[in-house]
Amino acid sequence: MKLLKIAVFLGAAYYFLNSLLYTWLPKNYIFDPKTLNEIVNTVLSKHDVESETYEVKEVLHEIRDSLASHYGDEYINKYVEEEWVFNNAGGAMGQMLILHASISEYLIFFGSAVGTEGHSGVHFADDYFTIIHGEQTACLPNNLQAEVYKPGDTHHLQKGYSKQYSMVSGGFALELAQGWIPCMLPFGFLDTFSSTLDFYTLYRTVYLTGRDMIKNLVKNQKF
Repeated sequence: MKLLKIAVFLGAAYYFLNSLLYTWLPKNYIFDPKTLNEIVNTVLSKHDVESETYEVKEVLHEIRDSLASHYGDEYINKYVEEEWVFNNAGGAMGQMLILHASISEYLIFFGSAVGTEGHSGVHFADDYFTIIHGEQTACLPNNLQAEVYKPGDTHHLQKGYSKQYSMVSGGFALELAQGWIPCMLPFGFLDTFSSTLDFYTLYRTVYLTGRDMIKNLVKNQKF
């Protein structure tokens, strides 16, 4: 009987969250994946991405400023160098900078100076990964050839799906997730307890994410 009650509760919770995923959450979406792709490509068109003098840091700053110009500074965090943090999830390790975080969306710069490979995770969210520099490869379990994404391309990982992915050394992207963002957080935290034991990075990630989520919940969330 107890197991039945648990099963009913979990089923009801799943139904409730899944219903809101298609009704209430979209009302809170600020960003449009197509617009983000256009902003990234507009900035990239001003630079020679194949040049040895190509400055990724400069391009990231330009993209951040273009996002703030389009969406407003109240939605895009100021680019602060000190707020880059490591991210370990699904066996992959990279570094990220939070541009926006709320219950319904996050927008970050993500990449790796040395390259990485791992599991995407399975999420209650759609993920849009627009390459800024380098290259990303990915595949579903039934793919025998890798999907390849280059600067200007957007890789869409649909909610409920999972992929193996890799990024080359020096690869960076603008990543947008739209859906139940709090449900994604355990995926980004569990490697701390199972392998890295990097609790300082965990603290920084929780602080930066929580700070932005609370700010946007108070100022921007629609109920």
